Amino acid sequence: MTTGSQQFGVDEVEDSPRILTLHWEKTGAFEPRYGAAETSWVVQSWGPSRCADEFSSVLRAGDPQVSVIREDVSAASAGASPVPGDDGREQRYVFFIDETPPLADLDLTGKRAWAWAHAVVRACQHVASRPGARLWIVTRTGLHGPRRGDTVRPEQDFAWALGRCHAAESPDSWGGLVDVSVDDPRTASEMLAAYLLSGSSEDEVLLHNDGPFVARLTASMLPPPASGQGISMERLHIVSGGVMGLSFEIERCLARSGAKRLLILGRTPLDDDRKRNLRRLQSMGCTVDYEVLDVGDPEQVRRLTARLRGEAIGGVFHLASHWRAGGRSCVASLQSATPDQTQVLIGAKANGALLLSELAEELEAEALVLFSSAAATLGSPGQANYAAANAVLDGVARRLHGGRVRPVSIAWGPVGEVGFGATREGADLHESWERLGLRRLTVDQVLSTVSMALSQDEPNLAVVAWDDSALAALPWFRERPVLEPLADVEPVGLSLEHLSELEDGRRLEFIVEVIQGHLAAMLSRAPADVDPDQPLLDMGIDSLIALELLFIVDREFAVRLELHEVLVDTDATLMMMAEKLDERIRSSDQPILEGGRR
Repeated sequence: MTTGSQQFGVDEVEDSPRILTLHWEKTGAFEPRYGAAETSWVVQSWGPSRCADEFSSVLRAGDPQVSVIREDVSAASAGASPVPGDDGREQRYVFFIDETPPLADLDLTGKRAWAWAHAVVRACQHVASRPGARLWIVTRTGLHGPRRGDTVRPEQDFAWALGRCHAAESPDSWGGLVDVSVDDPRTASEMLAAYLLSGSSEDEVLLHNDGPFVARLTASMLPPPASGQGISMERLHIVSGGVMGLSFEIERCLARSGAKRLLILGRTPLDDDRKRNLRRLQSMGCTVDYEVLDVGDPEQVRRLTARLRGEAIGGVFHLASHWRAGGRSCVASLQSATPDQTQVLIGAKANGALLLSELAEELEAEALVLFSSAAATLGSPGQANYAAANAVLDGVARRLHGGRVRPVSIAWGPVGEVGFGATREGADLHESWERLGLRRLTVDQVLSTVSMALSQDEPNLAVVAWDDSALAALPWFRERPVLEPLADVEPVGLSLEHLSELEDGRRLEFIVEVIQGHLAAMLSRAPADVDPDQPLLDMGIDSLIALELLFIVDREFAVRLELHEVLVDTDATLMMMAEKLDERIRSSDQPILEGGRR
């Protein structure tokens, strides 16, 4: 390290959050089950894909009667998904983006750059709307760590976060995520066919030259920062995200740690509040420059890189995020996300990460610290496009790992007190998560974690604080093998035993009472003020409350409703929901086991 290197951060805080890391476990070869002629396969790719072509051939060779549609959707108008004939077959969609051109070769501001990403969103929306259909997404990201000579596509992490959100929002139509790290397309396609035809419940799979691997997330407490590690306080540090909120807290911590010079990049011209914060940093003995600059604009960032050539750069911290357009949030669920909304989220967040990583490499910075979101790691219903944009940061850090720049992308759980967490919209979202046991991170916890991360050699960390029982309350944690190590799963269907003891005339009343009590708490009302016959939307139920309501239904009655079942019908009432639940419970002939559902 450079002379003057110093530990960045604050003293270790009590009640530390946990870090989540993704591990790949070797698994045995998947055993295909051929002869499923009742299945229609729709094999799509964005542009040419040798693996997609070979996969189609393998399917046809395995069963000549199988229906296979092969299409390059980049050549179709708007990337529309083909609709197979209504022949009564189960529909299976496999979408390949494994050979999309690396974004480094494209103009990030052009429409072509992220066209494939919008096509993946449309594919998810299309499949989720078709009863009985399922979707798998195939990428080539270097998730297991890029090999020498690999073409790494960190932007394809977008599809992985999108898939995780699909699994959370519409589990019945979700198949899985497959990353390909196999040299021969024919071998890769045979391994892919074996996995898809095996009926495996694994939904995060790596196909490698050494065989298949499956993903597992593991949790641990934050380790202490490694002694003597850090970044040089004598160098220039660059922070994107302006001089307010969490960005300001990072800047203040740098100044407090002895940083001599800061360059702050923000989209917004200085106003009185921002000038006041700049003076506070300067009063700590730090020279501070503020530049109005859009980090998602290649021309602006590359001009900055040229101007800084020859400077000694310490840390590059990427916190910039732009999630509003026309005064409205662009964060959306999978089913409602539009290309315009998604492009806003991609701009500063994903494009900024790609461009600042380019800057960090060219200027030989000591470290690149990227602020991502745990929604990208865990999946988060209602935040699909936001999670997907953040996931690109994780891919960028993985691409740089082992090079001259020490990278880390930290995927944060909800952060209170500042930024989005200090807005009314953010507070409402975080309060919903806290009722389910996911706690807000404090600023001190964030700063302590950054200090730790800068002293380690791990490119991807997710940082989340939760009550011990919290993850069992989230339905998709019990359904996805990758998440199983995180949750000591408690039985679901807590109210089913009592329900089974009631006479028919009392069942609906009991279901209403259970949901009514929880709904009243969410709406800050007395249970008697929640009218079972009033439309839910008229009560002021938004997507956040609807999401929380789904978790309650799953926990109490082991029935997994989807988000659209609560919000799509403007006339839906609590009584109508109770009737649907009673019907589904009665129609199920499966026993409720630990972690089971109806």
